Amino acid sequence: MRKRAMKFSLTVHNGVETKNGRPRIVVKDVKVRPDAVAIPASALLLKKEKKQPGRKGKAIHDIVLETAKKLSKKAENGVFSSMDLYKQAVKKYPALNKKSFTTTVIASAPEHPSWKHYRNGKDHLVYLGKGRYRLRVAEGGQA
Repeated sequence: MRKRAMKFSLTVHNGVETKNGRPRIVVKDVKVRPDAVAIPASALLLKKEKKQPGRKGKAIHDIVLETAKKLSKKAENGVFSSMDLYKQAVKKYPALNKKSFTTTVIASAPEHPSWKHYRNGKDHLVYLGKGRYRLRVAEGGQA
């Protein structure tokens, strides 16, 4: 698509107020000239992304497992909470939904009492009670 320049002016009338000793800028009026600015419809149509931008195409279960492996090396006795897991994961994947991530952690631990409610449950973590988890060690000693 060819880029086109559009000329318009934007006038903002504002004022400054103080509330509790703190200044606030209050926008009173905004005027655009010309009154209407035409934007081509093709500029508004965006491709739908199939992957969530913050997850880099990874499934949440994969993110939980990756983060649990990383965190279990740092944690004392390899024990961590779901909140520790979320805080670590959100550093790399900032678009993660906290509730989805937490339920995926529960779905990854068959010992958790609520595990039965998640059909796509995995077997990555061991639930130790009171919100504590550790990485499940597979046969052969590897996680």
